[in-house]
Amino acid sequence: MNDIGFKFEAVAGPYEGGTGGLAWDGTHMLFSAVKQERIYRYDPQTSSVSEFRRYTGRTNGIAIGPAGSVYGAQEGGRRVIEFRPDGTTVQTCDQLDGEYHNQPTDLACDAQGRVWIADAFNKTPPYGPPIYPFPDHASVLRLERGADGAWTLKRVTTDTKAVRALALSTDEKTLYVAEGDADRGAGPRELRAYPVHADGSVGKPRVLLELGSSDRGIEGICTDKEGGVIAVGGSSMSGPGPTIYVFSPGGELVAKHAAPADVPMRVAFGDADMESLYLTTGGGHLYRAKNTARRGAVP
Repeated sequence: MNDIGFKFEAVAGPYEGGTGGLAWDGTHMLFSAVKQERIYRYDPQTSSVSEFRRYTGRTNGIAIGPAGSVYGAQEGGRRVIEFRPDGTTVQTCDQLDGEYHNQPTDLACDAQGRVWIADAFNKTPPYGPPIYPFPDHASVLRLERGADGAWTLKRVTTDTKAVRALALSTDEKTLYVAEGDADRGAGPRELRAYPVHADGSVGKPRVLLELGSSDRGIEGICTDKEGGVIAVGGSSMSGPGPTIYVFSPGGELVAKHAAPADVPMRVAFGDADMESLYLTTGGGHLYRAKNTARRGAVP
């Protein structure tokens, strides 16, 4: 196994309360400042930052659909929302089998326009009084739009106890899931690879990485065009510390490197050549490493 020489520089921040979700929209990198309830837009051509949305309901994960729709995982509102180009916000579906789900933390969109959701528990409670109980599981869910345009919500994983993050492979035949919640002491700290069947269901997962129970675990995942996987996680409090892990298309851990800052949150490819790697952190920064010799899939 080799160390990898990603050379990161801080390009934005710090923002109060940490930065979270990332999504490349074709020209800008969108990133969330969760507790500030903002989504910002970083322009790599001018190195400037502008505001994409405010009052986001503590949106963390961000994903962009095949038609350019921007979706947000709203931890404060316990729902996934769509940010429309006209500035409006539209709710999708927030009930699973007639009951409200958890606090979604991460998202991924597939070529069919479905939205895959890491429906996590969160140490920060949602808005409002605790009227609606939480389910007894933290699973991967999926939003699907019917012929009438209405969204429905399905449960995808039944073996997860503390899902934190997810990503789809470029060919959408593998779902990568970060399992394990250090705040609640729930679930093993694992990075799992689930085969995705033609009907959208998933098979038995393969564990690509297993960390100690005291470790923070994996918090962010992205995939490259060739089928490789990059995952980030850990902290200075325990275990190997804040780390970037690189896996081959076959799921072998081929390299790892210390993250540029403590408590790495999310990771994603961006820029015109899709060869830059972006990283958000618990300290509220946006980092970028250019010329990584890896390339993300073009949105």
